[in-house]
Amino acid sequence: MTYERGSRPTGSEAASSESTAADTPQHSGVAAWKRRHDTSCRLVPLDCGCPDPWPCTCTEPPLSDKTIDGGRDAALHVLESGRIPLLEAEVLQSLWRRGGKDRELAELLHQLSGGALA
Repeated sequence: MTYERGSRPTGSEAASSESTAADTPQHSGVAAWKRRHDTSCRLVPLDCGCPDPWPCTCTEPPLSDKTIDGGRDAALHVLESGRIPLLEAEVLQSLWRRGGKDRELAELLHQLSGGALA
């Protein structure tokens, strides 16, 4: 018995195929989210009460004053150059909680960026 190898499609035939592996439902974002959700439902909740370890941020340490000051200083530097900086939500919230000039800066950044976050 001899094995005969079938011919492969040429370049133009291969490029004109109707679907690719990336077009199938298992590669779409919604299907991946559903698989992740189904898996997290089967997991035992963490000690902090979060059902899924992937988005859990309970064990992350709070932002240090140095990080918040760095975000503030970077935002002021970018504002001086005439651009609108985008800060992370945690940094903006921390600036707002500090009050005073930091709160004014946080409100200004939120207004200028239209609520967009980094």
